[in-house]
Amino acid sequence: MRFLYIASGGHSYSDLDPNFIQTFRKLASELDWFHFQVYQPNQESRSQLTHLIRSFRPEVIISLRGALTPQEVMHFRKMGIYMGLWIVDDPYLLKLHQRQVVPYHFMVTQEASCVSFYRKRKKACFYLPLGVNEKTYRPLQVAPHYRSDICFVGSALPARIKTIDTIASFLQGKKFILVGRWWERLKNYHRLKHGIINQTIPPTETAKYYNGANIVLNIHRTKNDVRGNPYGMPANTPNNRTFDIAACRSFQLVSHRRDLHRFLKVGHEVVSYKGLVELKQKVHYYLKHPAKREQIAIRAYRRTLRDHTYTRKMRGFLHQLRIHMQKVRTTSEEDGLFEDIESPQDGDFLNEGEPLNQ
Repeated sequence: MRFLYIASGGHSYSDLDPNFIQTFRKLASELDWFHFQVYQPNQESRSQLTHLIRSFRPEVIISLRGALTPQEVMHFRKMGIYMGLWIVDDPYLLKLHQRQVVPYHFMVTQEASCVSFYRKRKKACFYLPLGVNEKTYRPLQVAPHYRSDICFVGSALPARIKTIDTIASFLQGKKFILVGRWWERLKNYHRLKHGIINQTIPPTETAKYYNGANIVLNIHRTKNDVRGNPYGMPANTPNNRTFDIAACRSFQLVSHRRDLHRFLKVGHEVVSYKGLVELKQKVHYYLKHPAKREQIAIRAYRRTLRDHTYTRKMRGFLHQLRIHMQKVRTTSEEDGLFEDIESPQDGDFLNEGEPLNQ
């Protein structure tokens, strides 16, 4: 399978493009049937893309976050290339993604609840949850200024602002660190600003703060926090921060999501909370019980390295895409091209015997 990845060309705080490119290159060296090339629109011209397609002759192109124009997608379709859109922020921008996917043959989404949304719109849809780069997020010895009782790294979106404002008095009695954009929006900003680093940081720095914290908070976004999900599709899949923290062998308290248990065993490999009262209770409890924190963190670390690395997830995705591509009926005309292809069914992706599209 000749596979061309179109990078997003934009900045990502999770280093998605570098992580994906690195993983695909690794798999290309391991799988004799998988051949990989990448086009990076922020570094290469469109004429270079044209030359690459002519020389490489890809069978499938996947564009992260819709880096191609609709006209380019349709042009490549007419060349007989199977076109896919890869989205990593469903359901928050679902209204935009519904429009973006129109010219493509298929969709790749990181959110389980959105698979049926795209299939109902006659698009084959793969469910591919995000993973972790275990070479970036790993156990580290860190300097004292990275150490804290409680840490959160991420942008101050509405659910996170509400959480931190609600527990502000509790935080004042602890050594806490908040890192990310927009924390000046807190009602209690002036009370808490001594523990706030109001800027974004690279993943290598994020990993140090995770390693230095007794408790890392993982506060999920709400399903329509930027008003891009008018359909009300739920956010069921845990974020990739879940695995970043676990790969550092750090203890986390994560806001509960429906499918969390399909990735980590709740209460055994990860601890979740379902409300702010429960959050405060669990922070208080686990700060006093370091041995329990360590036991849970070690279990999450082992499970994450086994099941949730990008290499593991991408390998499963490529095997399923290959099966799917074998069903593609090649024709010389665009009309009807690939129309007979069925969407991947629930359970198509396997992960240690479990469906990845939980």
